[in-house]
Order: sequence, then C-alpha cells, then structure tokens
Amino acid sequence: MIGVGAHDTMSPTRAELLVLDEPVPRELYCLAPGSLQRVRQMQAMRRQGWSLDEIALRFGVSRERVRQVMRAHGGPTAQDIAEARRRRSEAQAELRVDELLARWRTGEPPGVAAGELGLQAVACRSTIERFATDADRAARTASMAGERRGQTYSDRDIILALTSVATCAGRIPSAKDYAAHAGGLGYPSLPTILNRMGGWTRALQAAGLQPVATARDGARRRRWTEPACWVALRAVVAELGEIPTVLGYERHAAGRCDLPSSTTLRNRLGRWSAIAARLAAERELVTLREQPAGAR
Repeated sequence: MIGVGAHDTMSPTRAELLVLDEPVPRELYCLAPGSLQRVRQMQAMRRQGWSLDEIALRFGVSRERVRQVMRAHGGPTAQDIAEARRRRSEAQAELRVDELLARWRTGEPPGVAAGELGLQAVACRSTIERFATDADRAARTASMAGERRGQTYSDRDIILALTSVATCAGRIPSAKDYAAHAGGLGYPSLPTILNRMGGWTRALQAAGLQPVATARDGARRRRWTEPACWVALRAVVAELGEIPTVLGYERHAAGRCDLPSSTTLRNRLGRWSAIAARLAAERELVTLREQPAGAR
C-alpha cells in the first residue's frame, strides 16, 4: 500500500507534464486511493481541462469522489478550467489544421467540418483564422465564386433534389446518401444545400422530409433519459466498432426509432466532443480490465 508520506517529495512539476490528449500511464490506475501522488495527478488533469467524469473514469472512482478530492485539496477555478478546455479544443483543431484548411478552401463552412471531425466549431474557426494564408483565402474566394457562377439553384430546385434522392433511397436520406446521388444527377452539391438552407436538418424540414411531431413522438422523445442515451450510444459504438462523429452517428441512426437523435444526445449529455471523450475513456478502461493481471 502506497502511503501519502511516500510521495511527499514528488515534484509538482511532474504532474504538470501530463497532457490532456496523451494516454494516462497504466501505473496511475494502480496509485493507492488517498495517496498524494494520486491527488496531484487528479489536480493536474483538472487544471488541463479534464472534466470530473473523465477523471473519474481514468481512476475508476465516482464523479462525486473526484469533486470531494478537488474540494479537500484545492483545484483550479471554473474560469481556469474553461480556459484550459478552450486551449485543449484549439490544440485538437491544430492537429487537423491541414484537413480543416483543405475543406475551408473548397468553401465548406467551418461548422460542417467541425461536426464531421468531432471538433468544436469555435476552435475550428479560430484555428482557420490563425493559420489560413493569403493563398488559402484566395482559393476559398475563387471556389465560392466559381460555385456562384455555375448553376444557380432556387429553394424549389433544392427541395426537388432532396425529395428525389429520398425516393431513390427509399428513406429519408443522410447527408452522405445525398452526396452519393447528387453528383451523378446534376443536383445541387451538399455544401450548396448546407449553406443555402442553414444545415442538413433544416433542409430536410423544408422538403417535408422530417416527420411531424405527434403526441406519440413526444412520448418517445421523453423516454430518452440521460442513462438511456448512454446505453444507446454504447450500443452504437459496439455496432460500429468505433466512436462515431456527429455526422457518422446521424447516418447510422437515420430511420431507427430505437436510437435518439444527435440533437437529443447533445441536449441530454452535452457537447459531442465531451460525449466522445467519455466513450473513449470507457473503452480504454474496459480494455485495461480485460488484460491479464500480469500484463497490467
């Protein structure tokens, strides 16, 4: 059993070296409950923007236990945590800056790229602003101007295209379904629809492809409690073998009454990036627990 006193000489700067997106060393899971080293690791994670849930999952304790540790031993302020999370989101966006800029140059809105890549839209926009060169801006301007000089589509054209693809697919199409059909049929491109209609859901609603809410639908929505949402998400991860992006989840859940909508999930559970982080932490813990004792 590792006592608190055994770690009194641990340098605080060691804990500060922990980076949010780096895997936590396996030995941290074995730190003795109540040890000073364990407390310092929790404090370091919190200072770097980890949520209480993420820390709890890493150490196999409850969220409330982490809160108690922070209260007893001191933790960062809410403002410091918010700033750390902002830096984390920007760091995640910077890791994919080449992909973000490539999408942006084609005229794609940053919010669309953020949803597909599982990033925060604000972080994507700020990253693009910081890294975009004059050449990138010129390419985006030319791309968008070229699209405007090409075929101009009315709202009616877009609605007809959506209903046509829905007929071909035999169901309400996902954004990926539409993109697969649109190119060969000369229909408006997916970015055009997203820009003109204000998003995929609004486009479907304009085309009358979203079912009208009824009392029965309302009852179905109300049954998606927070625990039920987590159960559904874990089932999807098991089916796909990976943690989906927002768009990936929407494609998978399209037409399925046994799964909540992505909007419901975000209303119940928070931002998609936080949802994905919790699912990733759960998968890591399951993998660790399934390993033979000698291999840990």
